[in-house]
Amino acid sequence: MSNRSLGIGIIGCGDIVIAQHLPALMENPAVRLIAVCDANPQRAENAALNCGDVYHTTDYQRILADANVDAVLVCTPPWVTPGITIDALNAGKDVLCEKPMATSVAEAEKMAAAERQSGSLLQVGFTYRHGPLMEALQGWVARGRLGRPLQFRLGIFDELLDPEGNPEHYERILNTLHHGPPCIHDGAHAADYLAYLTGSSPVRVVAYGLTSRPEFPSPNYNAAHIEFANGDRAKLEIGWFYPHLPKGEFHILGPGGMAYLDRINNEAVIIEGKITERVQLSEDRARSCFRTQLSKFTDYIRMRRTPVPGSREGIASLRLTLAIADAMATGNPVEMKQEGIM
Repeated sequence: MSNRSLGIGIIGCGDIVIAQHLPALMENPAVRLIAVCDANPQRAENAALNCGDVYHTTDYQRILADANVDAVLVCTPPWVTPGITIDALNAGKDVLCEKPMATSVAEAEKMAAAERQSGSLLQVGFTYRHGPLMEALQGWVARGRLGRPLQFRLGIFDELLDPEGNPEHYERILNTLHHGPPCIHDGAHAADYLAYLTGSSPVRVVAYGLTSRPEFPSPNYNAAHIEFANGDRAKLEIGWFYPHLPKGEFHILGPGGMAYLDRINNEAVIIEGKITERVQLSEDRARSCFRTQLSKFTDYIRMRRTPVPGSREGIASLRLTLAIADAMATGNPVEMKQEGIM
């Protein structure tokens, strides 16, 4: 591919596009935004505002037929994403799709098959594995500075319950719960973190769920204990739709020390005896991660290399989150087939 800027289309114009994807696109000189699409015409129009010479549409096929568009960002709900992504790949567009890539392994595998057959590239938006903080954690673990086995403690609490103050948000998240518990949605990031940091595959999951209000269609509090083939273990908590939310946690405990990700102060920290090291960002972590993710996506396109994280990592994440959901639903442990090292 030449050094000309890549033409990008966005399909799906929700909050994450407005807050993060669009700013990253606007400041990246290697890309130019061509078009935005949303089923809601007002959201599509709003996304196109202040973006220069960009058209908006409610028909994503118009973007896929546009020869000026080299790649698309598919930022739709995961029960919608597979069909659009497959159409985009088959239309010759490289794709960065938001996580989770699907709500079933069967649909995710169809996406991977379309990637192979079309020759187009598919990157999955595990945004927060990118950047110096996660790289620092992974490097400390890989170099054995914490020892083995490791105990991971991950907590994600999001989606504040405020049906009267923010009814649109309430209805949107309630609809999401109809398509599976939070472990499938927010848990996608956690599953990818664990694959990236352990370098191993999950082999056993024990989990339970709690539904805090009768109108919720699936448990809004999810907790899981995960065992990995290499002996590492993880405790994962995910909570949505509470009127007050605790801070999340991200700790790695080992016989040689402790490391953690401080999301508030934008830093990764390792403590070994009396030694403490920090890697700190001078900017907002989310903004940094979205910028890095887009930069890697454009590099993969120019070099025609398989993206990481891509469909392989997306399917692995989905297998784990669905195992958690299964263990919650049945009350029984789930033994997982080892899928290989990430």
